[in-house]
Amino acid sequence: MSLAIFVCLLFGTATGRYHTRTVFPEIIEERSEHGSLVLQIHDGLALTLTKVSVATEALRLRSNWNGVFTDQTVNGTEIQASLFEDKVNMATVSVEKASYGIKVTGVLNPTERIEPALFERKGVPGRLPHLVHKIKQPLTMERITEEKLKEISPRKYSDMSMPDPVPIEVYIVSDESHNRRFADNDFLVYLCIFMNTIKAIFKNLIGPSVKIVLVGAEKSNKIQESEYIFGSDKLMNDLTSLHMFEKYVMNNLKQYGYPDVVLLLTGRDVYESTHGGIKKNIAGIAYEGGVCTERRVALSEDTPGAFSGIIDAAHELGHSLGASHDGTEPNRLTPGHPGSLNCSAKSGRLMTYVDGGHLRYRFSDCNEKEIRYVLKERGEKCWKINASKTYAIGGVFPGAILKAADYCKRLYKSNQVYVSASYNLKTNCKLKCCARLKSGGHACGVHPMLDHMQCDYKKKCFQGLCTSEKELITHRYKKE
Repeated sequence: MSLAIFVCLLFGTATGRYHTRTVFPEIIEERSEHGSLVLQIHDGLALTLTKVSVATEALRLRSNWNGVFTDQTVNGTEIQASLFEDKVNMATVSVEKASYGIKVTGVLNPTERIEPALFERKGVPGRLPHLVHKIKQPLTMERITEEKLKEISPRKYSDMSMPDPVPIEVYIVSDESHNRRFADNDFLVYLCIFMNTIKAIFKNLIGPSVKIVLVGAEKSNKIQESEYIFGSDKLMNDLTSLHMFEKYVMNNLKQYGYPDVVLLLTGRDVYESTHGGIKKNIAGIAYEGGVCTERRVALSEDTPGAFSGIIDAAHELGHSLGASHDGTEPNRLTPGHPGSLNCSAKSGRLMTYVDGGHLRYRFSDCNEKEIRYVLKERGEKCWKINASKTYAIGGVFPGAILKAADYCKRLYKSNQVYVSASYNLKTNCKLKCCARLKSGGHACGVHPMLDHMQCDYKKKCFQGLCTSEKELITHRYKKE
């Protein structure tokens, strides 16, 4: 068996105002018998929230203190109590109640997130100020190389029926540059919101659908990450780091509970080595078809707290499950692999080089066949839940907790960034982030809005489409 290695490249669209918006969220209706509530973010946006589901009672958090590994079992019931989702808007938020108001953190839609403001603003008694930000996503990917794995005879299970959905256990490793801003509980809540949006993308697959299950997480420190990062405090080489991470995961696979895929989230800038130096427009890398094999690893950039790596991570997980870039030939090192020559490389879907708006959240028919083939080849052992503890949430999305302006600031790591208002962009679920230059000018980039960011009156972005709240409600009550 052999696998192809893929990287994801980032290309920004240069253009030039949309300021950080301050809102005062308020619960306007609460139904205790169902645990649901209606949360008004501002005059044009109200989220109809239902409680998030937790598959089991606990989630294990692995960390290292002074060279000693510790495993904390976090009470899933307690986390569930504060997590809510609005599937129509693809919102996933944490709502914490206090005597002085409520604190809302999370994703409002595919392009916006919300968080409590660090400042106090008077004028709205009993309601705390919050900020809304935007979220970026990758536009281009490129296949760079193929590598041969050990000669393993393909396992065929043509006489076996796969479950629908097929559960795929994902364990997340977060490097120090990514996790240092989070307290433990906040870290887990962030990962759950992050993975819930990815879960919605994979749920769109047909025959079978795929259910992404978060089974655990590791907060690496400097000592741990030195075993899998080739680079510096700010940079990380893509290919060498992937190989190092593969070995690191194999050494810790038992402690992780033998997950199907291990995803590394990094706060560093991933780069590719070239003859002329380095290329820093890399967003992620993974082995094609690595799921449930020795090469079950993938890595993706993510600006901590900004949910910026959601599409990057979904793309790399797609590679891990066997999906290639649309328009490419079958993987010659994987006998029987169907490839994706019959699907356009310009469609703008998740596994293409092009930003296709709402199609960016969809796999092509070719990808579905590829994923089906690889999962069937992996067999029943790969389809079963191995972890004794899993954690899953539903309905909480980045745009529900992150404002556009805050998203831009986190994305560009600067407070001198604002959002440029454009109705046409907004209704197409796009966001323009602009930075003030020392020369007095401005530099801008256009990015996809987060799921559940407000795009129009009573409409929110969901998987790239400006969707009415009524349609989102219909989506919410579809069978999981």
